Amino acid sequence: MFKASALALLVSTALPLFAVAGDAASTQQIMKEYKSSIQNQIADIDYKRKQIVEAAMVLDAKEGEAFWPVYNSYRTEADKLSKGAIALLLDYAKAYNANSIDDATAAKLQEQLLDLQEDRQELKEKYAQRVAKEVSSKRSLRWLQIEDQLDAISLLANTREVPLVE
Repeated sequence: MFKASALALLVSTALPLFAVAGDAASTQQIMKEYKSSIQNQIADIDYKRKQIVEAAMVLDAKEGEAFWPVYNSYRTEADKLSKGAIALLLDYAKAYNANSIDDATAAKLQEQLLDLQEDRQELKEKYAQRVAKEVSSKRSLRWLQIEDQLDAISLLANTREVPLVE
């Protein structure tokens, strides 16, 4: 759904926050408190993700020159969505811990999740077109396959760690 292992790592970091995310702390307060830790983890994950993409793309020098600026732009925009996913996770944790996930809260969280997924898909479509234009359609498809695989790994890790709504 978002950065390959970013959310997986952040979920594992955020799970202890479920206990911290009581009624008194807002999502913004929690994110601010853990901002440095989250940013360091994101930077580490970004580095590893880029290494995976670089190894899997097998670009020649000319292709790399065209691809990497587009990819870096994509990651910048994807990071914004990842921050939204972290905020959504913390909102869920706060509601889950307070046993306050009624139908209205569930509907709100569901809408936010679906909007985030839609935004992620639109971002991929936008950048797949850019990669196809700058490099080639084959390379664009390969990049999209890699992104989808990394996102699937992340999604599995995330859904495994986050408790289901009661």
